[in-house]
Amino acid sequence: MSDIALASDIDDAASDAARSVRSRRLVGVAERWALVGLLVVVVVVMSIAEPDLYPTTANLRATAASQAVLAVCALAVLIPLLAGQFDLSVGAISGLAAMVVAASLGTWDLPPAAAIVVGIAVGALVGLINGLLVTRLSIDSLVVTLGMVSLIRGVLERYAGGKILLEGIPSSLKAYGSVLPEHLWLGSPRIVFVMAAVAVVVWWLVEHTPWGRSVGAVGTNASAANLVGLRVDRIVVGAFVASGTLAGVAGVLSVAYSGQGNPAVGPNFTLPALAAAFLGAAAVRPGRYNVGGTMIAIYFLAATVSGLNYLGLGRGVEALFNGVALLVGVGLSGWLGRRRVG
Repeated sequence: MSDIALASDIDDAASDAARSVRSRRLVGVAERWALVGLLVVVVVVMSIAEPDLYPTTANLRATAASQAVLAVCALAVLIPLLAGQFDLSVGAISGLAAMVVAASLGTWDLPPAAAIVVGIAVGALVGLINGLLVTRLSIDSLVVTLGMVSLIRGVLERYAGGKILLEGIPSSLKAYGSVLPEHLWLGSPRIVFVMAAVAVVVWWLVEHTPWGRSVGAVGTNASAANLVGLRVDRIVVGAFVASGTLAGVAGVLSVAYSGQGNPAVGPNFTLPALAAAFLGAAAVRPGRYNVGGTMIAIYFLAATVSGLNYLGLGRGVEALFNGVALLVGVGLSGWLGRRRVG
């Protein structure tokens, strides 16, 4: 009887262990794809509530195109976060790059390709300055990037005086941001393809290169990364340069989408970009900032805000929803990160 009882106990323990493994797997799957499920629910509910406006091809194209600049800004925020740093200047940098591109085309009469290169280079330069201030002078990244926001605002006010730059922007560039049928690629705005290409490049860099793994190691434990021989300061500077470069790309896309350089637009991207990055850390790879989760979060926020606008709740709803998403995202990403480490 004792042998039978022992065998029964072993079978019960094995069965419990198997159930526990299945349960953890189900929880893991639910965590990874819950945000996608919420996105589907939002689209279905809003389509039922506003069947003549929300589930239309025109609205889908407009939403996809309108979020491309913000999505690239969110990717710009993502890389310093992976390195354990904050970059609150990405919106301001994108606005600066947009103004540089518009001025290069309209005032300095540069060719479009040269203007684009100059705009992106300005973003990279500002990112380099941010990184050097953080590493060489040991100033907190929040302070550095907030100061850079003020500095950029002052430069733009000095140069443009609040004016919007419209002249000289070629139709070939504006076609990339257009949602008109003659400018579409495979039925989608061109800017969406550019955004997708940028996302793929960033995903490859952070997930499949030694540099990306080094950035993640520094963000996880900078002291340990230093002990194993990683050049922490250089990696942090590189993360800020990458962030500034992507913000510069966002500035170029902003000019393509809006057909102008507007100094007031860029800073508005920072809060929703942060919200998407933090909320995205609760999806796809829960507890870790990741490109896939960030992109899903961008369109979850956009789909929800768009639907609420159609329901007549437009006033203040975007800022309110982005603020809630940021708080929820910070809380969820922190909790999932602690659980992953534990």
